Amino acid sequence: MATAWDAAKGLADKHASSGGVFVRLSNDGDKVVGAFCGEPFAREVLWTGEKYETYDPKNPEHQLEGKRPSLRVALNFYVPSENVMKVIEVGTQTFKDILRCRDKYTLTGWLYEIERHGEARSSRTTYSVLPEKQIDSELRGKLERAELNDLPSLVGDAPREGSSTKDAKKESSPEGTIDVATASGIIGRMKALPRDSVDQLLARFQVQRVREVRAVDVPALLAELSRLEGGETGEVDPFA
Repeated sequence: MATAWDAAKGLADKHASSGGVFVRLSNDGDKVVGAFCGEPFAREVLWTGEKYETYDPKNPEHQLEGKRPSLRVALNFYVPSENVMKVIEVGTQTFKDILRCRDKYTLTGWLYEIERHGEARSSRTTYSVLPEKQIDSELRGKLERAELNDLPSLVGDAPREGSSTKDAKKESSPEGTIDVATASGIIGRMKALPRDSVDQLLARFQVQRVREVRAVDVPALLAELSRLEGGETGEVDPFA
């Protein structure tokens, strides 16, 4: 028999998932419908046991045996039911599904439904990404006026006040290309792959060197790199 405590908990769960800037899909069957907006922000991370920490190839703690970086991609996601621009952060497989939707339907003309398949904290949780309906002229006007969230700041990768130029190497790359720190990490991982796999990967993005990769292609490159390394096993659920 349900109690007042149960009812209060249900309301708390409802408001926890709808409030705040991040999309939260905590339980099996939870879903959200919205529009992808702007450019993705990708980073490689390690799970510390409590939180994601940005992968640093120069950090000895990140090079310990058994530790392996995984891909996290943050995207702005406008939720019409709440009339707010949120942030959704996904892993390799879900991002690859988003890329397939982009290639088949485009992301700018459709609302998409993202649904969780898996109980809370289950390591076998997956997410489906399906087109819900086309964006009408009224919603398109709202999207054009909506302000995008600062993704690097929200996921903790924005340069801190007082950081040195050496620490903020992202500013040293040619405009529109991959930043130096990310390129260094990718090069280090590529050294463990067969040469023909590396050549095919670079050819796919029409470059001869990692540092020539366009910034907009980084999420897709990281997803493909994870696939060549054997997938994203052991990844922590981003919506838990």
